Amino acid sequence: MKNYLKLFLVAAMLSSGINVKAQNAKEAIQNTKQIVEGKKNLERDIKEYEAFKKTLSLLETAVSNNNQALVDELKERLIKDMVREVEQSAVKSKQAQRELAQSSAEVRSDRREINRNREDSKRGRYDRRDDEKDMARDKANKRDDQRDRRDDIRDLQAQVDRAKLQSALLKSFKSYSFSIEYETKEVFKARKQLVRKTLTEFRDSLKDDIAATKRELAEDNRERREDRRERQDDREERNEKDVKKKRRW
Repeated sequence: MKNYLKLFLVAAMLSSGINVKAQNAKEAIQNTKQIVEGKKNLERDIKEYEAFKKTLSLLETAVSNNNQALVDELKERLIKDMVREVEQSAVKSKQAQRELAQSSAEVRSDRREINRNREDSKRGRYDRRDDEKDMARDKANKRDDQRDRRDDIRDLQAQVDRAKLQSALLKSFKSYSFSIEYETKEVFKARKQLVRKTLTEFRDSLKDDIAATKRELAEDNRERREDRRERQDDREERNEKDVKKKRRW
């Protein structure tokens, strides 16, 4: 019976170690992928933002020169660019949802690790100081991951709001008349101001998107450093458990 119990405990600890290693490897891969994608998105978004501003400037000039043909051409170009940005925002919203799911999984993993350490400390009274150190370390990791999850919730909501705004602005922009001919100067001025306001808001949303990507990249790099530290902590903890196991048996 005693041998069976020992085998059971060994199997449980091996399974726990394998699960922790698998979770750590998964988190490392996901973090690296997020950083690579974030850098690519940032480079692309900056280029698209600058191109959008240039098109806006060209549109202003075309309107001032009463160049209807060029105004129509630039309107279609802007619509195409805005449609692309709306589609990209939808993709980013889905990515933000995946990142939130990942951070939630990390918090759950932290809770399981804390519970395992608590149960492990009850099975013997050796190295109580090490057990307390492991528990404090795991609780610190949990706090870090909970903060990361709060950041992901905020990022997701901001991204969803930005996507909704861009979609609404695109819909409004498509409905505007871009005819340079007008009944009165007042009517033309009011329409011009409305178009400018819509395009300015859309341009600013692109700028906000760039700022959000930079912030998320900084968060991802911070999370990668924390995860590296957690993996090191887990290795040290497993080594400590191996020592405890030999001393007990």
